[in-house]
Amino acid sequence: MSRISIPTADTAPAATRPVLQTLQRKLGRVPNLYATIGHSPGALQSMLAWEEALSRSRTISRREREQLNLHVSELNGCGYCISAHSAIGKSLGLSEQDIEAARVGAGANARENAILALARRVVRTGGHGAGGELVRAREAGLSEAEVVDVIAAVSLRSFTNAVAVIAQTELDWPKAPALPEA
Repeated sequence: MSRISIPTADTAPAATRPVLQTLQRKLGRVPNLYATIGHSPGALQSMLAWEEALSRSRTISRREREQLNLHVSELNGCGYCISAHSAIGKSLGLSEQDIEAARVGAGANARENAILALARRVVRTGGHGAGGELVRAREAGLSEAEVVDVIAAVSLRSFTNAVAVIAQTELDWPKAPALPEA
């Protein structure tokens, strides 16, 4: 059971209701995490605007964003977001192997590996000591805009991870399998 209630269209703050209605129309449902964040209309609106802005920036691909979402969620121990982004990743064509690799921070090429290594450094240290990761990102061809977008994606996912972990948001996605033991 969630430690923070999951508002419905009837119980959500008045300013959140139109946002939840829009999500219902666009997605066919309102994910529990979005509804929970809706306790704060400003937080929900800001999070959705941030997601939209990152998707429009086109500096990192949708595949790379999902790899980031999976790795950051794994590092932060957010089962809700791991499950959500495993399902989203599958819908975008990521294989089970791609999803598992992203969760542990492994990409299919130097660019993906550099993105995931930078994300890992940001999650673990807030970016302190990222000199090596920044060098590898540049060697892999990432522009300064792409580096900033990676950091933005990590920050956004860390926010949703923290809400889901603290709230113990009830899972409404297919449960992602545990990673195999090494």
